[in-house]
Amino acid sequence: MIVATEDDRIAKVVSAFGGEVVMTSTELRTGSDRVAEVAASTSAELVVNLQGDLPLFYPPVIDRLIKEGGEQIKSHGADLVTLCAKIDKEEDIFSPNTVKLVRNDKGEILYFSRSPIPHPSFSLPFKGRLGGDGVTCPSGFLKHYGVYLYHRDFLLKMANCPEGYLERMERLEQLRVIERGGRVWAMEVSHEDAKGFCEVNTPEDLVLANETLELLGEK
Repeated sequence: MIVATEDDRIAKVVSAFGGEVVMTSTELRTGSDRVAEVAASTSAELVVNLQGDLPLFYPPVIDRLIKEGGEQIKSHGADLVTLCAKIDKEEDIFSPNTVKLVRNDKGEILYFSRSPIPHPSFSLPFKGRLGGDGVTCPSGFLKHYGVYLYHRDFLLKMANCPEGYLERMERLEQLRVIERGGRVWAMEVSHEDAKGFCEVNTPEDLVLANETLELLGEK
């Protein structure tokens, strides 16, 4: 594993625990662009991009992503493979910090958004904002987890493409692939496995991540 960063503070921390770090350009726009700069000097066929805002993840899921996602890429079924899980909290549907996705029956992603998608045109059996009584959260909403598996050549190709309109509007780098006609496949993980992932998008998320690390340190 290589940590790609433009920040000397991060580089010092990684070096201190014996990790491998590569300094990258300060002009890069996204995490995938940063990973691409490092991948350009390697011979790896597949590249996994683990974002810095996902400090806690469940390793067996990454192993599965490489195996199943790699098969999708090698069979030309996908240009990019990422992760998703069913949403079980109402606040996640409406939070712009939770990225949602919709996909077709082949598992190919049609769109990512910070808004609720699919957006219901009718009342759902939903407690709270959508009105009505019933289950806490309707089924069918999927949360995206920012882990990406690329074929190295495709990653380098995307890194050379300009930022897309949708990418810029949503502030979601993976939309560049869809805007360019690429195929993105979502590997769904179980609710239990998704619990092993902890994203940091807000100050509250950082508190939760630190508390989780403290609990892990006590075990």
